[in-house]
This record gives sequence, structure tokens and C-alpha cells, in this order.
Amino acid sequence: MMMYLKIQSVANLVSATIVTLGLLGIGHSAFAQSPKLASCIYNPTDLQSSSVKTLASCKQLKISQLKSLTTFTDISGVHGEKEIQQLAELGVLETTSSEFQPLAPITRGEFIAWLVKTYNELHRDPIRLPQGVTSAFPDVPDSHRYFTFIQAAHNAGYLAGFEDGNFRPDEILTREQMIVLKTSLDANVAPSVRSPDSLRTFIGRTKGFSDADQISEKYLLHIAFDLGNGASNFNFARVYGKTRIFAPKEPVTRSEAAIVLSRFRRGGTVERALQRRSR
Repeated sequence: MMMYLKIQSVANLVSATIVTLGLLGIGHSAFAQSPKLASCIYNPTDLQSSSVKTLASCKQLKISQLKSLTTFTDISGVHGEKEIQQLAELGVLETTSSEFQPLAPITRGEFIAWLVKTYNELHRDPIRLPQGVTSAFPDVPDSHRYFTFIQAAHNAGYLAGFEDGNFRPDEILTREQMIVLKTSLDANVAPSVRSPDSLRTFIGRTKGFSDADQISEKYLLHIAFDLGNGASNFNFARVYGKTRIFAPKEPVTRSEAAIVLSRFRRGGTVERALQRRSR
């Protein structure tokens, strides 16, 4: 009976630790950075008295120690370094590799996954993840890597897809698409009585963007709202600064995605969420 209890204790510890790592987004590569953590995971089978001490020591591992493992080797000095690290600590980013590839473009599917994860961490009323539902988009089967998050955002009313009914999860996210997706979760953008030409004039003449004519008509309302209304959280300005070139079709990099997700109008900042978690 005593042996069974010890084995059960080991099983419970391994299970709890793996769950914790999963929630933090820590992959197997992180174990190389912490022999102590690796010992907790892989060497709990020795049931001698010495291992009991090891188990007790493992139980004392704090979340803050685990979070220190979510580091990348390629983000030093990159614009958005702090935001990338904070999203990793929050458990939003997958850290199965030591490289983040901050300048690589992000796909629409991966951005939605980050968006929903971050939103749910920062808000009291999270976006519910679906269970046992049929996909809303023919090109996002339930076997797709980001199906759960894309379907969740659609069910919550934040995604409509393209005119052909597809979502195109593996296409590269563009700047205009990112601003529309993020602004939709920051504020309820009411339908406008202003014409597309009026919205384009506001973006071009009033706000000074020289390429307003290149913005897709269906995105004009949300982009005008983001540029001119404080309730939008000014997402474009937070990512790209004072530039007056919108470059609406330009790919969004992974670091830019991390920056735009670092703050929500109602949910606050990722930094504050991490501070609350550490209390």
C-alpha cells in the first residue's frame, strides 16, 4: 500500500508539472536550460528516500521559475522584444524552439490563435472554445492546427471570412487585416453612415496617410475608427509609430503581431496580467 501511494504521488507530480508547462507554452527544448526541471519530469521513478526529497524540492518550483525558461535566442534588440517575452510568459506563444523568428510573417490562423489566447488571459469574460461543432469555414477542418481558435472567434461574432466562404488560415496576415481583427475585439464599431469615399478622405487627408487609396473598401470603417477614435486603442500607431504610410497589403511580422496584442482597451496589458499572476 505504501509503495502504491508513492507511485501515485509521482504520477500526480508528473501530471501537474506537464500541465503547468503546457499552460505556459514551454516545450521540451526548455528542459536543457534547467537540469532541475528536467529532473522533476524525467527522473521521478526512483522511490528511495533520496527521491522523496527530490519530489519535495520539485513541488517548490514556482511559476516564476518556469516562466524564466520561455526565452528566445533571436529577439535581443528587436522591436517588440519585451512584448514577445511577455506573451511567451503568459503562455500564448508556442516555445518548442529556441527561435521566435520575429521578422518572419505570421499567418492568419496563427494570429487568431494568439489573439484569442491573449484576449482570454486578459478579460474576465473569455471567448469560449468550441467543443464538438462543425467548422464554419470549409478550408478550416477540425483537424487544422488552429481550428479551435478560429471557430471560437467566429462563434463569438468576430470572424466572417472572405466572400467565397473561406477563412484562408494559412495565408499571410496583412496590416489592414490585423487592424480590423484587433479593433473588433477592442470596441464595438458601429455601422457608419459615411460613404467609403468619405472614410478614405478621412484616412488620407485628415490623418495624412498617403496610400489611403490602397486600403480595401471593406476595411475602411475599422481602420478609420482605429486611427481616429481613442476607444480603438490606437493599434496601428502602437505598432508602427508616426509613419503616414499605411502599407495595407504589407505582411505583418511575428514581432508586430506581438506588439499589437500586448494591450487591449478593456482587458489592459499583458504586463499587468503577468504582475497579477505573480502575486
